Amino acid sequence: MATRKTWIWIIVAVLSVCVIALLAVAGAGVYFVASHIDTSRVSSTEALRTLDDARAQLKDEKPLFELDQRERPRLSRALESLPTSPTKPEHLVVLAWDPDDERIVKVTLPFWLLRLGRRNINVLDHEGGFNLERLNLDVNELERVGPLLLMDFRSPSGERVLIWTR
Repeated sequence: MATRKTWIWIIVAVLSVCVIALLAVAGAGVYFVASHIDTSRVSSTEALRTLDDARAQLKDEKPLFELDQRERPRLSRALESLPTSPTKPEHLVVLAWDPDDERIVKVTLPFWLLRLGRRNINVLDHEGGFNLERLNLDVNELERVGPLLLMDFRSPSGERVLIWTR
């Protein structure tokens, strides 16, 4: 009888530890998302100022990718031809403005997270959105060349997307 009570307490303790661990992992996930994705409703003037300020920090750097008339990305220069940088980027940053929702979104992805998954980067993938997987970028190559401007996209309907590594 005493051993049966002991086993019940052991099972309850193990289940309690598992529930606490699950809650800790869920809390860490919520914290990670909240600290790496920033979205806010702003006027078009404020959004364009934010995008222009971010672009000004990248100086007159030419984007690695440009979009053709059909909004298909094409390399403006070969990634392999860029020199190796002594500075490794730590984040991939996507800053996007949607004038229809009057919302600006900033997503900052650490490179360690990009290394965990596939070698190709897939940040935005939805109907009407931009799929970075089409760029076929290799995380190792991006680290090799250091911080750079990947894309400065402006659509005729007013959307704007800046993508860079820092």
